[in-house]
Amino acid sequence: MAPLSRWLPTFLLLGCWLGTSGLAAVEVVLRAPLATLVPVTSAFPQGPIELLTTVTVPADAPADLGVGAYVCDRHGRWWQRLEPGVLETGSHHLRLRLGASDAVDGPGAGWTPATAATGNQGGLFFWSASTSHVRLQLEDLHVRGVIDVRDAAPGDSPRLAELEPEAPRIATGERWSLHVRPQPFPTNPYAAGEFSLTMVVQRPDGVEERIAGFYEQPMRSRDGGDRELVEPLGRARFTVRYRPRVPGLHHLRLEARWGGGGPLISTLPDLLASGVATDPYVRVDAKDPRFFSVDCAFFWPVGPNLRSVSDPRSVENLGTMATPLRGTLAYDAYFARLAAGGVNAVEVWLSAWNLALEWRREWPGYQGLGRYHEGHAWQLDAILDSAWRHGIRINLAVNNHGQGSEWVDSEWRNNPFNRAAGGPLNSPEELVTSTIARDAQEQLRRYLTARYADHPAIMAWKLWTELDFVGEQRRRTVVEPLLAEWHEDAARKWKADDPYDHPVTTHWSSNWTHVHPTVAALPGIDFLCFNAYHDPANQGGIVLAELFSQSVAKRALGQYRKPLLCTEFGGQYNGCPEPQMVAEHASGPWCALVCGLTGAPMLWWYEWIDQGGRLAPYGALSRFIAGEDLRDPRADSAIMGTTEPGVWARGWARPGRVLGYLLDLRWQADGSTQPAHAATHLTIGEQVPAGAMSLSWWDADRGVLLAEQAIDHPGGALVLTPPAWRNHLAFKLARR
Repeated sequence: MAPLSRWLPTFLLLGCWLGTSGLAAVEVVLRAPLATLVPVTSAFPQGPIELLTTVTVPADAPADLGVGAYVCDRHGRWWQRLEPGVLETGSHHLRLRLGASDAVDGPGAGWTPATAATGNQGGLFFWSASTSHVRLQLEDLHVRGVIDVRDAAPGDSPRLAELEPEAPRIATGERWSLHVRPQPFPTNPYAAGEFSLTMVVQRPDGVEERIAGFYEQPMRSRDGGDRELVEPLGRARFTVRYRPRVPGLHHLRLEARWGGGGPLISTLPDLLASGVATDPYVRVDAKDPRFFSVDCAFFWPVGPNLRSVSDPRSVENLGTMATPLRGTLAYDAYFARLAAGGVNAVEVWLSAWNLALEWRREWPGYQGLGRYHEGHAWQLDAILDSAWRHGIRINLAVNNHGQGSEWVDSEWRNNPFNRAAGGPLNSPEELVTSTIARDAQEQLRRYLTARYADHPAIMAWKLWTELDFVGEQRRRTVVEPLLAEWHEDAARKWKADDPYDHPVTTHWSSNWTHVHPTVAALPGIDFLCFNAYHDPANQGGIVLAELFSQSVAKRALGQYRKPLLCTEFGGQYNGCPEPQMVAEHASGPWCALVCGLTGAPMLWWYEWIDQGGRLAPYGALSRFIAGEDLRDPRADSAIMGTTEPGVWARGWARPGRVLGYLLDLRWQADGSTQPAHAATHLTIGEQVPAGAMSLSWWDADRGVLLAEQAIDHPGGALVLTPPAWRNHLAFKLARR
């Protein structure tokens, strides 16, 4: 029988497919040596099942006639069980069981109550190695769900089987994991009400941490040429991940709960972490909350918005080619090129067409509300690992605006919450008001933090992209106050679920003027993300430099004393002429630097960057700020005077040091070629204290030093004369 188990999927592709509702006797013509399928076409129960029928075998049937039962899920995964022995001449009352604890063959994903619950069709198959077209009589073929007592209570009590902790020694800052298979295994392994696993860690410094476990289906990846093929590998399990941050002996214990009952507690061997205390996560800086730090060191994100593998808007508006959807293979290639160009941060979206875990079950790989896309979950693991290898952090967007919008990039019709798609909600506004929606969001939040929160490649959790598009356009005034309450609740729960305390953020469309003050002021929203799209200057629009300058003003976003990060820019929402795009891409990061933004703005048009080899602005700025530190509560953006009209001059100034930038606004506005500036005079201040200073001029396109000079300033007005420059120029001024 074993060989058939391996060959059967091939046979079934060729076999005869006969349907029966289970209500009447049917005659089945055997198509041996092909397998003959007899599916049950009536309603199919999810979970462990048994198929029942009476089959009459004629005298001229082949001597090796065999029968088995099968189950498929909606994505084509197939599980089967062969009935031992052969069907001899005569009548046979068959009762073929696919219980959770039965030995069932199938794909890489092992058979468990969780996989059984995803089945939505099944039936019988007959097979023989001989050629035969005999007629079999089947009566009352039907399927029914069963309670698998053997799996529900092995040994009459719940237990944790196959407990596999990693070695009891690890370096601080590295990941340590354990795996376990609970018995009984939950039908919905994502629902904490069925089963939850928590590891309690008593750290050497006395701090107790509670680390949630999560369901994991191991996967593997194959290169399919134009796409990545992700397949199950082995049996599903529960996993706990932990990353110690202090050296010394950590005491561990597991707490497992079934159905909300009392915990089953298991003491684990102690974990010894060696090395030095470390905190490898991005934090809002404690001394200057306008900026980020990592392990107390200054961190300034530099990179584009890499929301997904490909962007149809870039193809449509900028004429780029669609990047093949090769999943982690594509991201790994992106990261390698970006890191070589000076990038240390990007944004990635968990969108239905990229890496989302939850969406309507009719889409490949998705399982509907409350169950998650294990292929995407594995891919996100691999993407975070790849980003970390390349020194890149990810601003991870959990919900993109289209999921909850009826008027901008609407995906509401396919949202599994939508009643029209089989969900519980009537309108997208209910995503922020419904208890059902909030409970589901909390379940997903627990899964995300349990599986990924230990990863330092996560820069922050981004709750929404362009949250001002959520709902229906005419009801925006109703939705805005609801979003404030939702964000307050969601941010609080993220922080409660995340033992590594990543920053939490959210995001608004168009430009900084769309930011909701009530949401922006919430203590749980650690920093603010916004766009910087604008109309052309020759049509009454504002240039990018002034847009950034306005955004940080005390009467604007500067009032919140939080990090401010532009995560989308590049002309208008639909792009701009290429000369303008080149100018904005090159100058935008410098403008952000001297205005005091938290990082370089993230250009939306990443395929335009990648396919054109346009990484130079990232490398130039990265070389300029290497070793610099913008943090200082006294630091601010300073406006500088120039003798030339159309020149924008700003500097990020703190006591004893200025990082400055000169920009030709005409060039930034449309990318047009402008005459070189040969006689610029730059006034740093009218009353600058006397003293020795060092001055260096930098090529802003290449990030290389052009000239250095020593200044012995006598006091009063400080006027600098830069070398001849075109388009833009940077400088550093410091007291010696």
